Order: sequence, then C-alpha cells, then structure tokens
Amino acid sequence: MRFFKIILHSFVALLFLNTACTKSDSSKIDEESTTQILDPFADNNGFFPSPEVYDGPFFKANYNYPEDVPERSYPWEEVLGGMPLTKNNAVEYIMAVRQYIAEDMTLMIDQPEVWTDSPNRQNWYNMAWSAQSYHDSTGWDGLESVYGTMTGQVIKNDVFKDYGFDSPMQNHALVYYNDISALTLNQLWKSNSPTGFFPDYTTSAAQFKQNAIVIKAAGTTATAAEWPVLEGAGTFPIYREALFGPNVGKGPILQELTWIQFDIIIKDTIASPETGWVFSTFIYDVNSPGTSTFDRLTLLGVSWGNDPGKMEGDETLEETYLNPNAPSYAAVTIGYGNRLSGPIDVSLVGGVQVEPKPVDSVLVLGPNNEILGSNKYLHFTASACLSCHSTASWPEQNDFYPSPDPGQKLVFSDTLFNPSSIEWSNYFQNRPGTEIMVNSEGVNNSIMALDYDLFMQFALNNSLLGQQNLPKGIKIPAGYTLLNSEKHQPQLKLRSK
Repeated sequence: MRFFKIILHSFVALLFLNTACTKSDSSKIDEESTTQILDPFADNNGFFPSPEVYDGPFFKANYNYPEDVPERSYPWEEVLGGMPLTKNNAVEYIMAVRQYIAEDMTLMIDQPEVWTDSPNRQNWYNMAWSAQSYHDSTGWDGLESVYGTMTGQVIKNDVFKDYGFDSPMQNHALVYYNDISALTLNQLWKSNSPTGFFPDYTTSAAQFKQNAIVIKAAGTTATAAEWPVLEGAGTFPIYREALFGPNVGKGPILQELTWIQFDIIIKDTIASPETGWVFSTFIYDVNSPGTSTFDRLTLLGVSWGNDPGKMEGDETLEETYLNPNAPSYAAVTIGYGNRLSGPIDVSLVGGVQVEPKPVDSVLVLGPNNEILGSNKYLHFTASACLSCHSTASWPEQNDFYPSPDPGQKLVFSDTLFNPSSIEWSNYFQNRPGTEIMVNSEGVNNSIMALDYDLFMQFALNNSLLGQQNLPKGIKIPAGYTLLNSEKHQPQLKLRSK
C-alpha cells in the first residue's frame, strides 16, 4: 500500500506529444527557451487531450490549505473508548472512518464526471510540488490533467495468473488529504512563504495531527472483460502514456481505468500509540451486494503496527487484522508474514515466468547477508504497508523494501536482506513518525522524519528544483536559509523493473 509503494514515476517521458495531445499555458513551459517555469502549486502536469478525444472536466489541484480546523468529535473515537485498537474492534473502527467520508468518496468513485467540479472535491487537498512533471530532473511525471492520478508500477503478467488474469497491468492512483492533514501541508509548504518555494525542512513541520486522514484510490488498466473479478466495477478516465500494448511510444493517450483498490490512512495515536497510524485497504468485490462501486469495495484488512519480533513469517499477528472473507485474488499480494498489503502494493517482489526458466528473479542473501548461501526466487514477499511507509524520511536513505541498496527501489528484481537478519527486522519496527529509520549501516543522513508519508518524500525531492532555480521575482524570506546545493541535490528516481 505504499501510497507510495505505488512507485510514482514513469518510464516514458510526457515531454513529447502526439496529435491527440495539446499543451496549455498551465504547463508552464517557456516556448523560446524550453526552460520550465517552476510552480509548486500547478493545477496538473499541463498535458491535455484534444477536444476531439475528451470534452469533460479537467483536474485542478487544491492547495487552499486551512490554517485552522474547528475541534470536532469523531465516531471512531467512541469505538476506541480511549483504548488502543485491537483485532476485536478493528473492523468497527475503520468502518466508522469509512462512513464518515463516504459521501465524498462515493461521488469520487462512482461519478467521476461530477467529482472534479463538485463542492465535495473542495474538502480534499493535494500535495505541493506534485502536479508538474519534472521527468528529466527527478523522474516525476506529475498529476495527469483528466483525473489527477499519479503513475504507478506495472504488475507483471504472472502475479494474478492463478486468479484469472495473465497479462501485465498498470495502476494509477489518486491521493487526497483531508482538512486536518492539510494543516500539516500548510505548515510544510506555506509557513515561510505563500509561494511554496521555501519549505520548512524540519521534522516538526512534517508531523500530522490527530485524526488526519489520507486516502488513496487506485484504478487498473485491466478491464472487466479481461479479468472477471472486476465485473461491474466503475471506471474513470486518465491521460497517460501506455507502458505496454500497441500504444507504447505514442505519448499520452486517453485511457479508461477500472477501480480496484481504496485505502484509508488515519493518524490516531490513541488507536496506535506506537506508530501513530492506522492503515486500511478495501478492494473491489464482484460478489458484494453493494449497489455502487464504492459499496462493493470490501475490507481487505487493517494494520496499526509492524508486530516487531514476529519475523518467522507464520506467527499470529496482533497488530494486523485480515478479513477472512475478502476476495481471494488479494491473497497473492498479502504482505510479509501475513501483514497488510493490497493488490497494487507490490509487497511481492519478483520476476515473470518465461519458459523454459524465470527471469528477473530475486536474490535473497544468506543468513549473514552474504552471497554465499544466498538463494534466487521468482517471487518473494518482502514488505507490507507500515513497513514500507516507516522508511519515510528526507533525504531518503532506505529502499522501500529490505534491501542493501537504497537506490534500487525494488519492484521486480535485485537483492534482499535475509529475513532472519537484523537489517530485515529493522523494516518491521514500530517507530513514531518523528523517528528517522537509520540505514542498513546504522547511519542517518536524513534531516527530516516524515511521519510515514512517502508522497511527501517525493515532493520534497522535487522542491529542491525550486531551491536551486528560483524564478525571477521570487524573494527569499528574511531569516530563511536555502539548503546547501552541493549537499542536497535533486535525485533522479528511475522506475523499477
């Protein structure tokens, strides 16, 4: 569930267009110099389908962050009764959260043609430094112009082969923050200057407040005709390049995605006093009696901790609840040791079966993390929601998976620590959002702990472009010191295999 295990970059540049693509003024490109005019608060990536291809509403990001939010009582607080969450009340708790946001989310999922311009949309906010495409500089492709999705990874063709689908598919996802979450975004991006060019690069600025909610809603390029488990699921349009199939290399095209996964992530230090967060995943259920797509998104599970110490892979977990009646296709992507992970979250690292032998296999190091005694696997379950998000710091210093190379960004290949090692268990600790996860060498090179938000990690990397290329007329606020450009360079995030 990496809202942000959704690895958010794309291999094909958006910076070339075909006859179905137009570029508006909001793309912020200087035609004479071809130099991009940076805009932390851009509407979208600026690449639009032509009117002949699409005549619906376009996505505009919402950065009208509140400066305060009135105190309220919330129904999930009654479920807890002041006590931490348990497996006995996890379902009641997360369903109370879901019901609280149901009106807005039903509109977003079931009426995409209405959502974009609806008053409900204004209840949800976007991350600064995420809308524009910085493909050549950081590998980031921005938020596409039709529905505001980010690009996700391609899931190889054999992952769901035992569940009726044997083709590759790609996911694209929306990420929104509620008003309480947006208080943090306001502090991070606007407290030093309303321009967004002078972030508050401190751990305290990145901390979310109690009852902050983040949602991630994802669609897949797979269709119901191709995969019967999606029959009856609603769809929504996006404007992105294709990474497989006959349209590869043709630039962005209008695509219709099918809803498959919906995540609710809530900051709640009462429910989860050790990590401070509760993660949940809902997936499309063709057998649900629900009357709408949102209704048919069935609970897969809830997680509020990493169950430290339970590293054998088969112990009973106390900080994860998995729904025994969830659709069976999700079983293959459940996280390490039966921790929570959804179908698009790629906790299952691995390759693809190609006769006569597999390719893109995974190397799992020996008991002392040495090559001697290592083994190769076609697939290996290596992550989970909270373990992945616990790596969130800036500048980043850990892979999303238990890997010796922080630059790998594993999805389908390369090397993993041994599950019996200290380095592996380091990924499955319960840390507060103020604590930076040290790297595999026990070293800390990060300057900010990001409170489990990997999307923020990507945005902060993009923000370095502004630190080093301030547009004309943007003045440095009194008392503000730009980051050392030699020490803090924007990192190019290459897409994983």
